[in-house]
Amino acid sequence: MADKTQKPVVMYTVPFSHRGSTDFLAEESLGKVPWPDYSKIIYLAPTEQKLMAAQKIFHARARSPYIPPRFFTFSRIAQHFFRIEMPARHLPSVFVPLVISELSGHSTGYAAVLSELLKELKQYHPFKPLPQIRAELTETFSNKGLHEDALKRLHDALDVFELYQDLLSRQKLFDDNDILQFGRNTMEHSLSKFSVLIADGFYDMTTAEKNILEVLVSRSGTTLIAVPYAAAFSTGFPDYIKNQFHATEITMEEHPPPDLSYVSYSSAEEEIEGTARHIKNYFVSGRFRAGDFILVTAPRIASYEQLMGRVFRRYGLPCVFSSGKPAAGKAPFRDVLQLLESVSNDYPRLPFTAVLSSPHFRSIPAVLREYIPSLSLRSGILNSRASWENLFIPDRLKHLKDDVREAFSVVFGMLSGLETIRDSSGFDTLSAAVKTLLSALHFDADESDADILNKALDRMSLLSDLFDRKTVSLKKFTDYLRHVLNAEIHVEEGEGIQVMDFFEARGLEPDYLYFCGLKDGDMPSKPPIDHILPDTVRTDFGLISLNQYLLIQKLNLLRLAGASANRHLSYPAMEGDKVFLPSPYLPWGSERTENIFGIFSVAEQQSREGGNLFSNTMTEVALDKKSKAAIAVKDLAMPLRVTDIDQFRKCPRRFFLSRILNLEASEIAAYEPEAKTLGTIVHRIMELLMKEPVDSTSRFQEKALSSVNAVLDEVVMEPYWKQLLRTSFMELLPDIIETEANLRDEGFSPYRLEMNVNAEVLPGISLKGKIDRIDCSGSTCRIIDYKTGTATIGADIIRKGTELQLPLYSAILSTYGMHVDKAGIYSMKDIDVKWIPTKRDKYALDDYIKAALRFLKDTATFMADGQFFAHPLEEFYCNSCPEAPFCPFIHAGPGKTQS
Repeated sequence: MADKTQKPVVMYTVPFSHRGSTDFLAEESLGKVPWPDYSKIIYLAPTEQKLMAAQKIFHARARSPYIPPRFFTFSRIAQHFFRIEMPARHLPSVFVPLVISELSGHSTGYAAVLSELLKELKQYHPFKPLPQIRAELTETFSNKGLHEDALKRLHDALDVFELYQDLLSRQKLFDDNDILQFGRNTMEHSLSKFSVLIADGFYDMTTAEKNILEVLVSRSGTTLIAVPYAAAFSTGFPDYIKNQFHATEITMEEHPPPDLSYVSYSSAEEEIEGTARHIKNYFVSGRFRAGDFILVTAPRIASYEQLMGRVFRRYGLPCVFSSGKPAAGKAPFRDVLQLLESVSNDYPRLPFTAVLSSPHFRSIPAVLREYIPSLSLRSGILNSRASWENLFIPDRLKHLKDDVREAFSVVFGMLSGLETIRDSSGFDTLSAAVKTLLSALHFDADESDADILNKALDRMSLLSDLFDRKTVSLKKFTDYLRHVLNAEIHVEEGEGIQVMDFFEARGLEPDYLYFCGLKDGDMPSKPPIDHILPDTVRTDFGLISLNQYLLIQKLNLLRLAGASANRHLSYPAMEGDKVFLPSPYLPWGSERTENIFGIFSVAEQQSREGGNLFSNTMTEVALDKKSKAAIAVKDLAMPLRVTDIDQFRKCPRRFFLSRILNLEASEIAAYEPEAKTLGTIVHRIMELLMKEPVDSTSRFQEKALSSVNAVLDEVVMEPYWKQLLRTSFMELLPDIIETEANLRDEGFSPYRLEMNVNAEVLPGISLKGKIDRIDCSGSTCRIIDYKTGTATIGADIIRKGTELQLPLYSAILSTYGMHVDKAGIYSMKDIDVKWIPTKRDKYALDDYIKAALRFLKDTATFMADGQFFAHPLEEFYCNSCPEAPFCPFIHAGPGKTQS
C-alpha cells in the first residue's frame, strides 16, 4: 500500500486547451535533482510516442552533459524489473493467440479475441483466481437473465484460460500481463528510492497499473501527476489520485477553447490531396519553421496510410509513419511466406510465380527468374508440380525448353525436403527444414531482416517445447509464422511530417495538427464486438465498457485539438455512392470552405513544365537503311511466308511487334487449349484420316478414332481436355463423313496433304507455305485449308485484299503447272467448305489470283521500305490489340513517322 502521509504528491489538472504541460513538468523535476545525474527522475507515459516527445523536451532543458532521466511505459518498467528479479521465462505476447489456438482448436483470429479478454481480466482483476472470476461472472449473467448460450461461451473461454494458465505454470512462463500484474511485487523487492516520479498524460489506468503506481509513489521523493481533465468528461481518475495519495490539486492555466471548424472533401483521395496542398502551402509561404512538430492523424489511420504515402510523395512532402509496418509485408519476408504457401498448397500459380521470380532467392536459375512471369500467364491454371514441369513453352522460346525443364528439376530438388514433411511434422522440425531450404536457395536479405527471420523461426520452435511432440501441417506453420512476423514492426528511419494513429497521439502537443477522417462512424468508433461478455456485464465487472470507450475517444480528440497551436480538421463526405456525416463531436454548422491556389504536386509541375501530351510522343515505325537491311536478311528474307502477307496487311505495326520483335502481351490464359495447339491437333487428325481412301463408313469411324488417339497421345495436355477433344471430334464425325461424301460426289479425292510449297510468283517476289490439302479430279485441283473456327472468305479479297492466303497458294500451284479451279476453307466448327469462286460468283479464280498478286506487290514494297505504320485494314482489329494504349493510329493520328 502507498504511503499516503509522508510522500508529497501534486496532481496537475490540465485543461484541454492548455499547451506546455510536459515542458512545465520537465522544468519542475529538473529543478529538484542536482545536475548532472537526472537518472533519479522516472517519467511515465501511456504511449511510446509520448515518451519520445518527452525525451526531446527534457533534452532541450537539461544542461549538457547529463545522465538522462529514465523513461517508461507501465509495460516497459514492469518488464525491466521482471528481467532483474524473476527466475522465469517470458512468453512474448505474439505467442499468446497461438498457444490459445493450439489449446482450444480455434482459429488464430478467434484466439486473438480470447487473448484480448484474458488481457483485460488479468489487468483489471490482478491475482484474482479464475475459479473466482468464473463464479462472479456466472452470478452476474444469472442476475441479468442472459441466455444460456452466452453463458456457455463464457465457460468455454474460461476453460481455455485455465488450460492456458496451467501450461504456463508447468513451463514456468510469464506472459506480458502476468509481468504487469506481478510488477508491484518485483518492484517492492528491487526498486530503490528515487527523487521524482512523473506520470504524464493518463486519462485512466488499469488496476495492475494503479498497483505499480502506488509502489512507485511510495519510493519517490516527490510525485508529479498531470491529468488531462474537464469536469464534464471525467473518468474518475482524478478522484482516485486525490483519495489514494492525498494529492495536492493544482489546475493549470486554461486558454481560449480551440476552433473546431472543419473542411469537407468529396472523397478520401480529395481529403488527403487537400491536406497535402495545405501543408505544402505553409511550407512555400514560410509559415512552417525549422523544428515545428507537424502531426497528421486519423481515427483509422490504417485505411489512410497507403494513400497518404502516395499523395505526400507526389507533393514532395517527407513523412514518417510512426506506427511502422508489419515485417511480414516487407519483400524478403513476403517471398518466404509465399514460398511456404506454394509448397503447402501444391504450387499454385501466383505465389509460386512470385517465388520463382524473386530476387531474394539467388539459387533460382536465371531462366526461370526472367521468363516465368510470362510463361505462367500463358499456361493458364497451374496448381501442381506436374503442371509446372509440363509448362507451356511458346514457339518463340522453344530453344529454352530444355533449360526450363532442367531449372525446374533443380528447384523441385531443393523443395523436395520440405515437401515430404509438409503434411505433418513438429514445429522444430519444420523450422529446421525451412532454414535448410533458405540456405539452399541462398536467401538474400539485409542482415537485420535475416536476423528477424531467424529469430521468428527460432521462436516457432518454442511451440514444440510447449506442446511436446505435437505435429502441425506446413499450412498452419505458415499461418503462425506470418502472425509472428506481423508482430515485428518495421519502422523506417527519417524525419518529416509525423503520421500516427489517433490513440498513439495521446498527450502530444503538435505545432500543427492535421486531423483527417473525422466522419460519423469512425469518430467515435465502436469497440470490436465482444462475443463473450455483453456490455452490461463488462460494466458491472469493471472492464472497459462502451461508454468508457466512447468517452476516452472524445477526451483524446478534444485534448489533442486543444493542445495544438494550429489545427486543420477534415472528413470525406463520400466513398463511392455512400454518403457520410461529420463526427458528432464536431460543432454543428462549423463546416468551412477552403481554396488553395497555385500549389501543385511534383507531377503536376512536371506536366506543366513539359508541355507535351503523351500522345505526341507516339510515332510510326519507319526503319532506317541499316535496320531494313538487317530484317531483309533475317526476318523478311525471300521467300516470304504466305501467312505473313495477311498478318502484315491486317496491321503493319502489329506485325512488326509480334513477327519482327517477337513481343507478346502478358495475359492470363483462359482455361482452354491454346488456339494454335488446337489447330495443330485438328490438322494432324485430318492428315491421318485422309491419308488413305476409306471405303465404308464403319471403317472410316474406326480410322477416325485411331487417328484421334494417335494424335492426342503425342500431345502434352490435361486428360480432361484430351477426353473432351476426343468426344467432340467423334460427335462431329457423321457431318465430316457427309461433307467428304459431297466432295467425292463431285469427283474429287485427296491428292496431297500438308504439302510444302515454294515458288516465285512475281519477279523478285517468292512465297513459301504449307497447303493443308489438295484434292484432284484428273488434271483439275482444289485447295482446302482447315480452320477450327467459322470460315470467312469472299469478294473482299478483290476489293480490300483480305484473306489472301488461298489465292496466293493457287498462284504458287499454277507455277507448278497445276490447274486450280477452286480454293476453299474447311470449317471444323461448321463442318462445311466455303469456296472461291462460289457458284454464283461474278469473279473467276483468276480474278482472285490477279487481285492477290497486286496486293502482294504493294505489301512486299512496304515491307522492303521498312514501313510498318499503324494502318489497320479493318478498325475492329484495334479492339483486341494490346498495343492500343500506345498506338498513333488511335491517339496521335496516322502519318507521324520516325526514321
